[in-house]
Amino acid sequence: MDSHDANRIGAAILLTALAVAGSVWVGRLAVPVAIPLRPAFALPEPPDGAAGPSIADALAHADPKAGQALAARSCTMCHSFTKDAPPTVGPDLFGVAGTPIAGIPGYGFSPALSAHRSELWTDDALSTWLESPARFAPGTRMAFPGLPDIRDRAAIIAYLHTLSDGGHLP
Repeated sequence: MDSHDANRIGAAILLTALAVAGSVWVGRLAVPVAIPLRPAFALPEPPDGAAGPSIADALAHADPKAGQALAARSCTMCHSFTKDAPPTVGPDLFGVAGTPIAGIPGYGFSPALSAHRSELWTDDALSTWLESPARFAPGTRMAFPGLPDIRDRAAIIAYLHTLSDGGHLP
């Protein structure tokens, strides 16, 4: 192979690269990227009158040990569950059930959650929070997407009830 062959091969590679780049550029001009105005499909929402089971009903059948396992998978990246543990990314959740929302000392809650300071972490409030933190307190810093299954929420709430000085797992 002489230098003329090498030049022809190099020119062919260069022209091919230019042709591909030009095709991409022309394609983007001809068919611009369109960002959809709304999602391609909507997740079904239950009708207003069709309420599912209440959290009280789900808690009656909840397993705290299943809640402990689920909390270990979903929550321990940011929260601890031991008494008097210092806050990590999120506050310590020992004894949180029944306490004022955003009332754990030593942790700086977001203004969105601090707006609920006059409320308590009741079972209903915990369920609503665990279902969708962003819907419960729009603007919250908690980046957890939520738990849509009421049985999962009930299991975690049952586990949270065991996290007190008198609480225990069955």
